[in-house]
Amino acid sequence: MKNNDKLLLHSLFSIIARFIGVGLNFSLRILMTRTLARPEAGVLFLLMTFIPGVSLLSRIGLEQLLIKEVASSKAEDISYRSAFLKNSYVLTFICSVIMTLLWLVTAPYLQQQFFHHEISLSNLRWAGVSLFFFSLLTINSFYLKAIKRTILSVLIQNALPASCFLLIVFLFWNDFRQEQHFIQLYIASLVIAGIASLLLTWGYFEKRLSQLPNNVPNLMTMARQSFPLAPVSYFSFFMLWADTLMVGYFLNTAQVALFNTAATVSFVSLFFLGALDSTIYPRLLNIAKQESAKLKAFFWQATLLVIFVLLSVTVLMAAFSAPILSVFKEEYIAAQSSLMILLLAQFLRATSLTFSFMFIIREKVRYLNIILVLSLIINFISNVILIKIYGMEGAAIATLIANGFLAFSVMITFFYQKLLIPEAVSSLRHSE
Repeated sequence: MKNNDKLLLHSLFSIIARFIGVGLNFSLRILMTRTLARPEAGVLFLLMTFIPGVSLLSRIGLEQLLIKEVASSKAEDISYRSAFLKNSYVLTFICSVIMTLLWLVTAPYLQQQFFHHEISLSNLRWAGVSLFFFSLLTINSFYLKAIKRTILSVLIQNALPASCFLLIVFLFWNDFRQEQHFIQLYIASLVIAGIASLLLTWGYFEKRLSQLPNNVPNLMTMARQSFPLAPVSYFSFFMLWADTLMVGYFLNTAQVALFNTAATVSFVSLFFLGALDSTIYPRLLNIAKQESAKLKAFFWQATLLVIFVLLSVTVLMAAFSAPILSVFKEEYIAAQSSLMILLLAQFLRATSLTFSFMFIIREKVRYLNIILVLSLIINFISNVILIKIYGMEGAAIATLIANGFLAFSVMITFFYQKLLIPEAVSSLRHSE
């Protein structure tokens, strides 16, 4: 089978797997919005934003380092891959313990400023338990992505948490709404999902290593190597979710429910983008390292594929925005204007995907980090100004402004740095 056909086929399977995750997550959120009052749904959605965000901070870019090292290693070097994954588990646990302690200390502030005392302090503190298990799930997903078990990786990252939550809600349905038990069930579902991800990854690495390979870095070295990669993950997350957090801070949990629902619908396009990411990035990385002559053709092919798929999804979602929102509950149609703005913002963000990969591959992440920092600053400033004037629509406009800056800045820097040209040739031209 030709490389083009393989790319399309793997992308199709990834999209199908991602779509399963989309369906499960939508089912979960529809259940939440139809069962809970809007402020209650807002509390849960805000918690579902905080836990992934704080968990991400605790991983210090480790998932990016994991996929970079494992995907670029030789397929037969199983011992190296296994040792790297096991060290990743240990480092993730250490960092998660530290972050959990910080969570416990800052819980009263979060309760007051973001949740407006609509969540009990004990429930909020118990949520810190789930940080490690969410990170464990993410590490396993990225490892499977790196070894090209794309479908399983996508299902673990997107379908598994929702599946576990739906299952536990079904088992404890009678207690679901009593005294905010839905929060406790959510925390329990993340613990179960983390353990399940480990079991699903169990067969893809060596459980017993008689001797660690010499080229496997120790924990401190891994931490130092992952730090420069961390901002890519941090700022990508906050570009997606900072608006929800700031709507919670400046408005209330009822508005969070509306805006978060619109944001979630707009992220359907990013689910497709994530499926393409799972397929394209490991292959792009491998081609850049092993078959550099094919890099330019593959890059542009992948870029056009991303733009075509995301443009099609964006137009379709915009056309059916009102019916889609009404599925959650009729009152959620009030978020339609925010949804239309967010769909355009996510498309602009998607256009820079393959360009961003090349910054990592060429080890010029500092340029990407600078752009991401500036985009995030623009996003925060825009939110502070626009939410006060336009409410949750202002948050959507802030996302559009920041994503537009991000996309155009990444592309301009990409061409200026000549990232498609092999480094030796590029350096020679710069010296001339």
